[in-house]
Amino acid sequence: MNFDDYGGIDNLIPDSSEVEAEEMFAKADKLLNEGVLKEAVDILTQIVKRNPHFGKAYNHLGWVYETKYKNAARAEEYYKAAMKYAPHYNASYLNYSYMLSNQHRFDELKAHLDRISNIQGIAKDTIANEYAIMYEMQGNTKKAMEHYQHAAMVTLDTTKLEKYRDAIERCRQKIEMLNPSDNFIN
Repeated sequence: MNFDDYGGIDNLIPDSSEVEAEEMFAKADKLLNEGVLKEAVDILTQIVKRNPHFGKAYNHLGWVYETKYKNAARAEEYYKAAMKYAPHYNASYLNYSYMLSNQHRFDELKAHLDRISNIQGIAKDTIANEYAIMYEMQGNTKKAMEHYQHAAMVTLDTTKLEKYRDAIERCRQKIEMLNPSDNFIN
């Protein structure tokens, strides 16, 4: 792509409202990490009132409404807005996946994972792990194990590798419990 395809240098110069939104977002993110929810939500709300297209703020609001306020319907609205307005902010796609999984909305989850599996920047092992969890929760242990194995093969993180190894072993144990005389497990 040509530099001019991006609108030239003028598109690269942030305006003051964008810089302000980023600074406010960093402050809200820090407050969330410290557990100061009300003040963080107030800041995130100010951001979206001033800049309704600032998708990262919607993601964080979605996370708060899902995990802290236990309002899944509102969280879903925020996650969808985040994916719409910040398509390159990958946390929104993953957080929405986790919410669908937690709600056992497996048909929607599979369709969502299928859509996001080729988005650049989303760790392939994380996607494979989400498929695996979905299949394991549905009782399809063999398919879950295949996805955990794939996650293990593509990760570069040794902590995650151990987690995937444990999940594979858990699936093996489940299969053995269901088929104690079967020796098909490698």
